[in-house]
Amino acid sequence: MAAPFAAIAPVDFHLHSNASDGEHPPEHMAAAARTAGLSHWALTDHDSVSGWAKIADAPGLICGVEVTAGADGREVHIVGLGIDPTHAGLVELLARIRALRLERLDVLLARLPADVRRGLSAAEVKPKEAETVGRLHLAQALARNGGVGSVRDAFTFHLADEHLIDASLPQFPPIAEIAAVIHAAGGVAILAHPGVYRSLEIVEPLLVQLDGLECAHPGLSDDLQLGLLAIADRRSLLVSVGSDTHRITSHRRLGNAHLPPERLMPLLERLA
Repeated sequence: MAAPFAAIAPVDFHLHSNASDGEHPPEHMAAAARTAGLSHWALTDHDSVSGWAKIADAPGLICGVEVTAGADGREVHIVGLGIDPTHAGLVELLARIRALRLERLDVLLARLPADVRRGLSAAEVKPKEAETVGRLHLAQALARNGGVGSVRDAFTFHLADEHLIDASLPQFPPIAEIAAVIHAAGGVAILAHPGVYRSLEIVEPLLVQLDGLECAHPGLSDDLQLGLLAIADRRSLLVSVGSDTHRITSHRRLGNAHLPPERLMPLLERLA
């Protein structure tokens, strides 16, 4: 089946730097955005705006963050765009979630089999340049330490979503709270990478308090993309695009998630 849309809109509203779990410094991402010719873009590090602060004057940059929420024991990511990074409620929320991430890291490490953990400590997991720690950091540390064969193996056998739908883990704030804080900070709340749920029936209830969803993302199937766009149309939701680039490669780079400009105009108008 042919891709539903061929037109390219030069925007990317989902990118990461090494302030969270990306590989590249914020300055590198700003240079890559210029090279890619992006007219608008957002650095959306996990639960942190420290990377954005280093490049706040970059052309086309919109202040963003990817906030971690919880729903029925599941981890859900909400992209906040056009936010005021100094808003007191947002600053408090992000600090609280970063602390929860550290608590969860301790629990996850304790649960790992001894031959997988191999004495790995929490201090060895978090890179010094990162303000927030996540599962990708843990997977990378396990691979470096020889406890797993690869980052992929770490997720497949220990860290993927299906292993962590567990109410006994420290729980992230609910979607409604995340959305309310993003709105109070002047931003719009977008459901990140809905394709990871692989089901429109799972996605739709997550959208109740949100303003929109990402309808273009690498790896999103054509059929699922069309279903997400239909939901957006039926519920009058904003549509966003994001490459979710953590490491720039020939297969994953800025601006490689596309939708026609007319699909994105309502979001751009809101952000303006």
